[in-house]
Amino acid sequence: MRTTRITRLGLGLIAGALALTACAPGPSNGGDDATTGGDTAGVEPSTEIGSDPIELVLYDGAGLKTIDDQLIAAFIAKYPNVSITTRFDPDNVQAQNAPRILSAGDPPDIARVTPGATVSADLLTNLDAWAELYGWTDLPVGQLANYTVNDEGVRGSGSQFSLASGFVTTGLYVNTDKMAELGIDAPPTTVEEWSEQMATAKAAGEVPMILGNATGQAVFPLQYLLNGHLGQQAINDWVFNVPGATIATPEGDEAVKTMAGWVEAGYFNDDANGTEPPNALARFVAGEGLFFPSGNWDAKSIGDQMSGVTFVSPPALNAGELKAQSNPVSNFAIPAKAKAENKNAAAAFLNFMLSDEARQIAVDNGFAPSGSGTPPNTEAGSLNEAVQTAFAALVEADGQVQFMQDATAGIKATEDAAIQNLFGGRLAPEEFLPQVQAAYEEELGR
Repeated sequence: MRTTRITRLGLGLIAGALALTACAPGPSNGGDDATTGGDTAGVEPSTEIGSDPIELVLYDGAGLKTIDDQLIAAFIAKYPNVSITTRFDPDNVQAQNAPRILSAGDPPDIARVTPGATVSADLLTNLDAWAELYGWTDLPVGQLANYTVNDEGVRGSGSQFSLASGFVTTGLYVNTDKMAELGIDAPPTTVEEWSEQMATAKAAGEVPMILGNATGQAVFPLQYLLNGHLGQQAINDWVFNVPGATIATPEGDEAVKTMAGWVEAGYFNDDANGTEPPNALARFVAGEGLFFPSGNWDAKSIGDQMSGVTFVSPPALNAGELKAQSNPVSNFAIPAKAKAENKNAAAAFLNFMLSDEARQIAVDNGFAPSGSGTPPNTEAGSLNEAVQTAFAALVEADGQVQFMQDATAGIKATEDAAIQNLFGGRLAPEEFLPQVQAAYEEELGR
């Protein structure tokens, strides 16, 4: 069982590509046909792809072959004149290899990327024209942030360069049998309720929240707290390396102090620092812990082994708010050097990922769907239904927030060490964020 987002999706090197964004030269601006991050020269953007045979090539990480194959099969059933062959790299090197693949003389027509450095290097086609034609400009702002890059090479705003096949989402798995035994009526929706319910569990001799902090899983509930104290925009700016972005603020310190207070109160398993996430998951499934903080990548493992369990979005600092870490599965783009005559068909494939059929495929593969609207079909009363319901509400609230561990190539290691020291009493709460911020600025050369 693989329980961290990065190992689940094989994206451990994505942060490295993000780190390049900060030091890469800004994109060029040479008019309509030499535009930021690549151009549409040689093709008139259109939603029509004709009836002549078209051969496309799609590039992704090997771990996502199943969902890609299903998306391709559904797409070519709708567009029988199109054929799509696939090229896959191992997940642990895909992000590292992507710039080389994109800059080759025969790049794929559709490729998984991390917008940012790839845009600054003019490796991607600017999709603004297709975004207008297909209406991608109306997508939720929190999703568009993953697809856009501005003229300074900073992600989160500007022109659009990609679209996602689906999303991951985070929250709390809740042992509902244990919740009933403790006399708790419903999962927490606010941080105050969350703290009260953990106090109730602790008083009854139960482990309130089980996690494996040997590899920094405690960063998940900490970011749930930071989402409320820092806010969506501040965190996204920080992850996107916006100049001057910082998390070392008094508001952020309050979130860390809350976390440290929970540690002192004994709301986590005593051996958290020595427990790997897969072991924490196994113990939760076996009945230990009221809460388990993780994401939809664990839903199948948990749902297959537990009956009394549900999933909820992270409790909010203020009632009525809704924020959770949520990033793309495969963020697909059209390489700038892809065949011009194939770009409209490639754009049609990107648009297809927003269709009801493609959204259902994403859900059937354990992910959350791109776009917005009625949640795809799930088994009534299933854990997957709870996950999809939570994600639909998150999208409706425009509450998708970036994973802080994606800010730079090395920041996850810094966060993991800091959160272990916080749990071990070796780091004061007010030292946590300044330490992470200092490492972030050093890595970015600021």
